[in-house]
Amino acid sequence: MNKVVYSQWSKPSKDDFVGFNSKEAFSNCAELSVFNSKKWFNKIELVTDEKGYKFLIEDLKLPFTSVKVELDRLNHVANEHWSIGKLYASKIQKEPFIHQDFDVIWFKKPPSRILKAQASFQGTENNEFIHSFYRPLMNDAKNNNYQLNKYCDLDKIAAYNCGIIGFNDLSIVNKWYDLAMDYINETKGELTCRPIFFEQFLIYNLCNYYNFKVETIASNESISEKDCKKYGFTHLIAQSKRDPNIEKLVEKKLNKFKLFYK
Repeated sequence: MNKVVYSQWSKPSKDDFVGFNSKEAFSNCAELSVFNSKKWFNKIELVTDEKGYKFLIEDLKLPFTSVKVELDRLNHVANEHWSIGKLYASKIQKEPFIHQDFDVIWFKKPPSRILKAQASFQGTENNEFIHSFYRPLMNDAKNNNYQLNKYCDLDKIAAYNCGIIGFNDLSIVNKWYDLAMDYINETKGELTCRPIFFEQFLIYNLCNYYNFKVETIASNESISEKDCKKYGFTHLIAQSKRDPNIEKLVEKKLNKFKLFYK
């Protein structure tokens, strides 16, 4: 596996900084992520839309080795299904890859078990805290004849955190995207958080259905500080990307990186 893929579907985003406090904070994290990825992978690809190209390439000048401007074709999809761009970026791949979010940084080379796995993800999600997010979506699926139901155990809450998504075996990636789109087109109503269902819950079940051998970074369910230090892995999620202290740390690491490699 020698390719990392980033994706940016702009339509669902309220602004360019995608959960960060500012454009500068997003830019610093994205640069640090991409620069570190270039240390470990020869191919660094961006899959985005016209707006994303203008922002990430023309404005921020992030150093991708290839860019595909394809995600405008998803603009008929409602904003609430924000992660479908990630699935589309994955399904158009023709060789083994890792997809990672812009707030994911590998300070060390990903371990070989992740790079060689049939499929790999950040970690699993099946604790009591997340039940309130998944259970209504699972109950809805039980009450409706969705095509993905055939592949999913709707009585077991288990999902993969898709901060990273890795595939050496691409055989189920198209199925994942197609079932997700079927689900998007078939679902109606006021349920929230549907992306975690067609992204994280569905891929867990597809891997299980097709007997994929899966590796995760985390040694247990949620990735620990010990795991992060061991593997040189960082994923700024939720409030962490809006923490001023973390913003300063990211900026400091980026400046140090630029100084060292220039």
